[in-house]
Amino acid sequence: MTNPVTRSERVAFQCANNRIASPPVRACIMAIAILTLAARCGDATGPGDADDDTPPAGADVSQPFPIDRGDDAGTPGTYKGLPLRLVDNGAPAVTAVDGVIGLVCVGMSNANQECSDFIQRVRGSFAAEVNPAVRVVNCAVGGHAIERWNDASFDDRLWDDCVARKLAPAGVRADQVRVIWHKAANQFTTLSNGVALPVYPAAGSDYHAFIANLTTFAGRLRAKFPSVQAVYVTSRSYGGFSGGVSRGEPLSYEEGHALNTWLRQNRMVQGVWYGWGPYIWAPDCASGVRNAGDVCYVRDDYIADGVHPSPSGEAKVSGLLHLRLRQHAWYRR
Repeated sequence: MTNPVTRSERVAFQCANNRIASPPVRACIMAIAILTLAARCGDATGPGDADDDTPPAGADVSQPFPIDRGDDAGTPGTYKGLPLRLVDNGAPAVTAVDGVIGLVCVGMSNANQECSDFIQRVRGSFAAEVNPAVRVVNCAVGGHAIERWNDASFDDRLWDDCVARKLAPAGVRADQVRVIWHKAANQFTTLSNGVALPVYPAAGSDYHAFIANLTTFAGRLRAKFPSVQAVYVTSRSYGGFSGGVSRGEPLSYEEGHALNTWLRQNRMVQGVWYGWGPYIWAPDCASGVRNAGDVCYVRDDYIADGVHPSPSGEAKVSGLLHLRLRQHAWYRR
């Protein structure tokens, strides 16, 4: 799949973020019309028909470049031999239970912030496009990335607390949890001496550790949410502003490749569909490069630590999440 967000959807995203200057009303109306027509034509599973098993034709590079841009003209095709094309696992079958589709966000602090922003937009600016059966629950917890969700000693703080305390206020029962958005990332990315884990393809790399952690997570999920039908997974955004080895580059970028590899091998796990959520990694805007969702990042998209999103960073992720989910019928109004 060359791009999980279509061009018409990117225009609508620009409208929502006031990025189309002349004339804004006409442009937004046109985008909505195109999106409506696309919705009537059925689910979009990706705009490209390229074979996922054949890498894009461009050059192989060793510097990070958006994974969703490899099929664009004049762009690299692979990164250290890994394809610059998102795996397309099609569309999941998602059904409501008693009129409700519970969408639960899990992950760490960034996921908690971004999900909170997304919930507000689903109730506001996104509402006209979202199936009213969809109810979003924020179960992401700061300081608890994928290793914590995989560790049974943290179940009471994470999985169990989500079910016991967070579902009901959102109007969702446990059996109505049908979809998960997992903002996935490794928590432990350095050696005991504080040195960053090796980069791909070295043995013991963060890339390989992330693949193992994704497998463990998928093996536990169905026991925690027996009714879940689909999991949309997103890796980290740009880490180049962090100033630290534990959340920097190319670590953040290579976790996206690890996820892409894992999804290619794991479309279904225990009867649950797995696929890409929004691809949110993009470089510093100063590079002149954007991802296929028309996003790049500036320093002001992050708070002082360079890791956690500011309101503008949250808005970018929420917009990409909405556009990704809009491709599938269960989410669309």
